[in-house]
Amino acid sequence: MPKYKFTPIQLHTDKDVDIFEKNEIEISKAIIYGIDYGIKYKKPVVDFAEIVLKNAFYITLSIESSQFENLIEQNLQTLLKYEEYEMCALCVKLKNKLKKQSEKPNKQL
Repeated sequence: MPKYKFTPIQLHTDKDVDIFEKNEIEISKAIIYGIDYGIKYKKPVVDFAEIVLKNAFYITLSIESSQFENLIEQNLQTLLKYEEYEMCALCVKLKNKLKKQSEKPNKQL
């Protein structure tokens, strides 16, 4: 089975001041899809967005696996605000996966 390649979203702007407010829903979705990819393929770090500022500077936004649970909860609130219920369902599914993973006993050698 070939691995799925996650592609970060690209946001272009001339001003970095309001990019997060103007793209709040897109960023939230990218974070959740990035977490889904990170959990599925056991990635310690996932790049979820690239910000292109004035077509000259590229900024990559990443999340670490230790941040997954907290970011799911934060972005769930944003997704509820915009009534993105399918994405909310994915958030719940991911929270349950993380909970199951944390409940598994560590195998000792």
